[in-house]
Amino acid sequence: MTDPRVSAVEDNLIEQFRLVAASGLVDPLPDTDVVAYVSDVPFPLFNALCGASFAPGTEGRRTAELVDGYIARGKPFLWWATPSHLTPESDSVLRSRGLQPSPEPGMHVPLGAPVDPHTTAGVEIVETEPTAEVVGVMLAGFEFPDFVGDPLLRAFGAFGSEVIFHVIARLDGEAVSTGSVFVTGSTAGIYNIATVQSARRQGIGYAVTATLMNLARDRGCTDAVLMASPMGRPTYERLGFVEVCQTPQYVWIPKG
Repeated sequence: MTDPRVSAVEDNLIEQFRLVAASGLVDPLPDTDVVAYVSDVPFPLFNALCGASFAPGTEGRRTAELVDGYIARGKPFLWWATPSHLTPESDSVLRSRGLQPSPEPGMHVPLGAPVDPHTTAGVEIVETEPTAEVVGVMLAGFEFPDFVGDPLLRAFGAFGSEVIFHVIARLDGEAVSTGSVFVTGSTAGIYNIATVQSARRQGIGYAVTATLMNLARDRGCTDAVLMASPMGRPTYERLGFVEVCQTPQYVWIPKG
């Protein structure tokens, strides 16, 4: 029996890919055994696959068909795997094509009592619509190229506030950190926690994450999940998150 905490991580992540695929902003593949889409944006998030559920005995062949098709397009792409949707056969094919997995722990915490964000002097955190300011902080915090900004903003705008919401943190009036929650049922998926370099190590990422947890709780969510980076993991562990699975990312970038 699958750990329900793992199911919460998987279902929340895969549903995001389904909504992006159906948004009209990308071109979804017709395949019914994987959520996959492509676009003209040369960035992995906009050419991606997730939730592969291949028939037994076909895992290697199907993985090769899909990956070879993406490689032939020549644009960076992402295969985001979860425990229930990755087999040794698929992993072997992905590695043979030069896609090495980047370990990424899927983490979970029950949303009980409100969390003290420990907001420090000069920091204000507010809920906000998806705006160019929000996306700009994400680009700076994640060091994404500028051309990702417009398609990312349009992607956020394609979802209603009942599905995704954001906060922005300002330090002495300057936007320095942000984060988002993607809601599936009673699960709050916390994503996009980004802080500009000049404002790091001041507890702002902790405060942003705690604020998102509290807002999700107020909306009726009973659990929170996230995928942690090495930098963010200690912060999430202080907030009570525990690793329940691995959700490795396989990324292909064209040479040259």
